Parts: sequence; C-alpha cells; structure tokens
Amino acid sequence: MKQENQLPPISRELLEALTAQFPPRDFGPTTSLRELDHHYGARSVIRFLKFKHREQRENALTSLPNN
Repeated sequence: MKQENQLPPISRELLEALTAQFPPRDFGPTTSLRELDHHYGARSVIRFLKFKHREQRENALTSLPNN
C-alpha cells in the first residue's frame, strides 16, 4: 500500500460518534438540494471510514510480524 493511501487507525468509538452525530435519515420533497448534499456527503465519509476500519481489522488479523 502506498504511503498516501494509509490512514491512521480508525476506532469503533469514532465511527459510533460520527454515526450518532450524522445518523441516516429520510427527507421529504421540500428538502433543499444543499441539505441533501450535506447529509449524504457526511454519510459517504462515514461509509468510507467504516470500509477502511474493516480493512484495517482484516489486515491486522492476517498480517504476520517481520522476522
């Protein structure tokens, strides 16, 4: 993995806090595009971090220490 693609460890606590701060929600037909963009942008970041968290956990389980 290239250095620029690496993220610091992502904790479950961080993901839970972000999900609590930006929970999934439904919108009505009068919701502005700006509000929709903001909400779905935040949710997109959370999905990305969850994916990276899962990837980090899987890599930690399959990595072998250097001898």
